[in-house]
Amino acid sequence: MTTISEARAELQAKTRASQKIAEDRSEVLNSGLAANLEMPHPIFIQRGQGGYVFDADGNRYIDTSVGFGLHMLGHAHPEIKKAIQDRAEEGWMFGIHTTAQLGLANLLHEASPCAERVVFCNTGSEATMYAFRAARGFSGKEKIALFDGFYHGAHDYGMWVADPSSSRDEPRALPMGNGIPKALNDLVLLLPYRNRHAFDLIRKHRDELALVFVEGVQSSNPQSGSGEFLRELADVCRENGVLFGIDEVITGFRVAYGGAQQRFGVKPDIATYGKVLGGGLPVGGITGRADLMNCFTGLAAERGVFSGGTFSGNPLTMEAGRAMVTHLRDHPEIYQRIDAMGDRLAAAINDYCETNQIPAQMKNVGGMFHMFFQRKSVNSSRDANKVNVSAQKAFYLHALNRGVLVPGTQRAFLCAAHSDTDIDHMIDVFCTSLADVRNEGIF
Repeated sequence: MTTISEARAELQAKTRASQKIAEDRSEVLNSGLAANLEMPHPIFIQRGQGGYVFDADGNRYIDTSVGFGLHMLGHAHPEIKKAIQDRAEEGWMFGIHTTAQLGLANLLHEASPCAERVVFCNTGSEATMYAFRAARGFSGKEKIALFDGFYHGAHDYGMWVADPSSSRDEPRALPMGNGIPKALNDLVLLLPYRNRHAFDLIRKHRDELALVFVEGVQSSNPQSGSGEFLRELADVCRENGVLFGIDEVITGFRVAYGGAQQRFGVKPDIATYGKVLGGGLPVGGITGRADLMNCFTGLAAERGVFSGGTFSGNPLTMEAGRAMVTHLRDHPEIYQRIDAMGDRLAAAINDYCETNQIPAQMKNVGGMFHMFFQRKSVNSSRDANKVNVSAQKAFYLHALNRGVLVPGTQRAFLCAAHSDTDIDHMIDVFCTSLADVRNEGIF
């Protein structure tokens, strides 16, 4: 057995370079990314290759962050690397339309069930922000409905959480941190996730709602049975004259080539993309019905909205994205294999926890997975308790010390570069780490 104190000491001893980087940058740079765990210093990554990352000290980890889900083919895939290098030879930023945009636009148009038109931007946050704006402009209504436990990016309209003291059936929205204008609360309707009361709230507020927006799969709560809820949600929105949107920033090209839309058989009015679409470079995308997307053709258009960005549709991202999406299109077996690995990992962990009466469980949709440190079933984020926070932190530190990196958000992913041997090792590391936490009495 390894105690948490021993694991922390071992990890600190072998990450001296990361500690030095943390000290050198502390007076200059404030982090805008989630640290991988709570330690006196974060781990700084130097390079990635396939399904692994290497830190500043040269330690190798199985990477379950894979760029927060975007490296479907693993780090430094040769086809994507070549696409970036070839594009760089011809210049990588012009600020006006380039010959590179149409190739990726056509691929997205063909892959996304709702994509009659395509608009590119720079990030997933931008994509959801523009989708909200287009829905307001098109509908003439201003309120956006979102679901408790959601994440749609870092703009003000997406920074809301459910007040834990509010009703589970009718959650009340609270701003996520400071700096979010209180006035925006009147423009947000928070709905209960995977709860039929959401349909009643949509009917009640139909005359105010521009858009009901939902993640294809909640990254904080990956539920394999989300499809039935999504399909009924789409029907309720259409019956009540409310636009329906799916956030595919994470699920697009990940849970299936056609994203959650293909996996669950549902077609929204508008969808947003990011992550995998850019081949590892910054990207955002908005797709949808032609009449709705016409809002983006300029302010002179009927119900026109403003969109723009210096780096939107830049050729470096377009070519990296085209290489990524083309490879995924041409190798559909990737999805079956990643699904199988994810299901095997989750089944092994859940069996171990049940057999050994450890209060933990793993939820997954294919290669997306998330650990919950409780026995109680999890249907929505409101079911996740905070009883075993110390055990959770200890588990992830043990896992990192044993060479498996899980991102600080705990929203983890597999990629095509992970092997069956990697899955075997992850199962061993996770089970051993759970046992150490239990044996030390931290649960």
